[in-house]
Amino acid sequence: MRTTHRILVNDEYIAAAQHLSIAQNRGLRLIYQTWWMVWPPRAILFACVVSSFFVEILRPTAALCGALLALSFAGEVFKRRSLAKARERVRTRGSTNIVTMDDEGIDTSSAFGTSRLKWAIMLQPAIYPDGVLLKLSRVNMIWLPDKDLVEGSPADVRQVLAANVKG
Repeated sequence: MRTTHRILVNDEYIAAAQHLSIAQNRGLRLIYQTWWMVWPPRAILFACVVSSFFVEILRPTAALCGALLALSFAGEVFKRRSLAKARERVRTRGSTNIVTMDDEGIDTSSAFGTSRLKWAIMLQPAIYPDGVLLKLSRVNMIWLPDKDLVEGSPADVRQVLAANVKG
């Protein structure tokens, strides 16, 4: 069985791949994708600022908590900028990548060359309703959306992965 994806590496694809790869790392997911790691501490800092401001002796504490609150919002801006810069640095932006899977392995072809990957190096893929995230290592991943499939079906892709990826 053989499947082929023709992927146009544009801003939409890069953002989706970045979002999904962050979701696969527990630490990064806590930092970038969970609201409860950001908003409850901000609420506590805000309550500290308000309550400490009215007590004369605690005004330095109010100033410190206010500064920490401001830094948390500045960190949010920095976090979004760093993700945008990472998306801008993708070398294959604007090119078309072709990923072909069969029982022997995965063939990839891009503007920078071609490669053949054996199934033995693959980690367990993440299967989503709209595609598959192939994990080559803990940091290298390939997002294969179902909408970019030109040969085979989404069921064929999942069947090839189930038959060949162990783990």
